[in-house]
Formats: sequence, C-alpha cells, structure tokens
Amino acid sequence: MKTYKKNGKIELLRFIFCITIILFHCSRTLGFHHLDVGGLHIPVLRRGYYGVEFFFITSGFLMARSIHKRRKDLKLGLVKSVELGRTTVRYMLKKYIGIFSYHVFPFIALMALKIVVKDVYDGGAKDVAQYIFNAVPEFFFLQKFGFTNTNVDVIEWYISAMFIAMLLLYPIISKFYYMYTRAVGPLVSLWILGVLQHNYDTFADQNRWLGFGYACVFRAIAEISLGASAFELCRTLSHRYFSRKSRVIFTIIEAAGFGLTIFYSLSSYTTKYETHVLIFMTLSIVFAFSGQTMGRDVFQNGVVMWLGKISMPMYLCQLLGINIVAGFLDFLPKASQTALALIFTFVLSLVSIPIGDRIKKSIIDKRNSTKYNEVSMLK
Repeated sequence: MKTYKKNGKIELLRFIFCITIILFHCSRTLGFHHLDVGGLHIPVLRRGYYGVEFFFITSGFLMARSIHKRRKDLKLGLVKSVELGRTTVRYMLKKYIGIFSYHVFPFIALMALKIVVKDVYDGGAKDVAQYIFNAVPEFFFLQKFGFTNTNVDVIEWYISAMFIAMLLLYPIISKFYYMYTRAVGPLVSLWILGVLQHNYDTFADQNRWLGFGYACVFRAIAEISLGASAFELCRTLSHRYFSRKSRVIFTIIEAAGFGLTIFYSLSSYTTKYETHVLIFMTLSIVFAFSGQTMGRDVFQNGVVMWLGKISMPMYLCQLLGINIVAGFLDFLPKASQTALALIFTFVLSLVSIPIGDRIKKSIIDKRNSTKYNEVSMLK
C-alpha cells in the first residue's frame, strides 16, 4: 500500500468544507436558499461559511507542527540556527508563493469578466484603468490591512486575514512555544471570539471594521492560535497508549464533532452556537491527527489526496464560476444555476492547476537564481 505524508481524513474534510463554502456563496449570489424535499421547505447552507473555521484551525495546527519540528531539529543539530525574522519570512514566503501562484489566473479572469459584463463600471477606459489600479492591493492579498479599494474576488479575504495572523503569530509561537500553545493561545482564542460574539452575535462578519482592524483578522488570530494549541494537545495524545475501548470512544467523538460541524454548516441555527461548534470541531481535528482513532487507512488513498489537493484551486476559482452563471445563465432555475456553478468551478480549477504550477516554478526558479548570484558575489 502506498504511503502518504498527508492525513486522508483531513484532506477529505478539506474538500467537503470547500464545497460547503462554494454552495454558501451560490446561495448568496444565485439565490439558492432552500431545498424542497417531499413538500418540506428546508433551508440550506445558511452557515456554509463555517468551512473557513476548519481552514483557520488546520492552518494553525500545521504551523505549530512546523515550528515544533524545527525546534526539535535545532536541538538535535539537524538544522542550523537562523535568525527568527529570517525563519519567519522563509516560512511565510513559501506559503504565500504556494497560494499566490494559483490565485493569479482566477483573479485576472474574474476581473476581466466583471469588466466585460460592466459589473464594476459604467464608463469608459478611465474607469477600467482606475478599477485595475485599485485592485493592486487585493491582488497581493493586502486588502485586510485596510486597503480595500475594490472587491474583485471577495472570498479571498480569508487568505489575506490568514497571512496577517500567521505573520504575527509565527515568531511569537517560535519564541514562546510552550507558553503560547499551552496557556496564552487558548486564552487569546476564547477571549477574542467571546468579545466578537458578545458585541456582534457572530465572529463571522468579515467586513466589520473595529476602528483599528478588521474583525476577520482577529478571528484569524483567534482560530489559528486555537489550532496551534490543538497541535500541542494532539502531540500529547499521540505519544500515549490507549486501550481499544478508549480509541473507539475517540473515534465516536471525532465523527460526532465533524458531523455536528457539517450539520451546522447546512442549517439555519442561530449564530450564538458558533463557538460551541468550533470547540467540537477543534477536538475532532485533534483526534483525526493524533492517530488514536480508527478508520485512518480507509482514507489514505490517491482519490482522497487528489480531492484535498484540488480544494484550494476550487476555492480560488469559485467566484469566477459563480459569476459566469450569474452573468450569462441567470434565466435558469436556481438549482440548475448552482449545479452549473459547481461544474464550472471544478473545470476552471483543473485549468488553473497547470497555470499555477508554471507560475510557482517560475517564481521558485527566479528565487533560487537570485540566491545563487548572491552567493557567487560573496565568494
């Protein structure tokens, strides 16, 4: 059996939550709000945005795992000590290039589509030029610093907020790993989420400006911190022996937590339960990564890994697919529009992958060439 570095359960959930987010945006843009089954009028995807919480938590988890591995390698003398600022930049740059490369095609294509259908202007070339110029901060994921002059691909707020939060948290967690993951992280997380829920009844308003930053950035800080603490808990669990009965209980809790999260995403229940569900989901992520639950081998296969891989391109291409339907096929029934939006998003993501691969290779080759020239000059 072929072995995979990634966790199949997490990769499958990555794809599932990506789909819930896409369907949530379909419901908002295309108006597909309810599903009629046997005479029942069932609201769907009112909380589909909740998939973003999964991505924030796992991002924090994987970041903490990377930090812990580096700390361990430093102690063993397997890697050289590098100044913290440089280590932070290296980690963030690798992550940035990995996402930016696959964002270029859908972003430019969506901008062109909005210009063609006159969704963003009602004038001439001057308005188009201004729109393109205003989109520059958004193109480089800077919008959630406060530079929100346009809304080309609004779903990318998540990426901007994530980068800001990780750039802030990476050096802090690296410097104070145990203090942050075991004490400060959980406190920061619950405090921020509690303040947002108490004041605004939700922590999911990505456009709310708090006077000194967007609420979504604080949401990202809170949930990435929670993910970092989740890794430390997972690390502790993974090194202990548990009986088969305990592992069965862990498996039930894991499945129940993810099931609850997916159910909440599809429901119209009040936002006051957001934090409750988030805690259950985080616990399920801990168990899924710990290796202490059953069924792992079922998900360790190429199909699941491919679904996990395509989830990011689909996330980045979703508004392009949705806007094509909204712009040219709005005469179709809402359910048909939603189905087509999913199909277009999937096809566009397949197109974007080789383009993104080429852009990524070009950027990496350019960086390596620059490093080589710098070393040559020093010699």
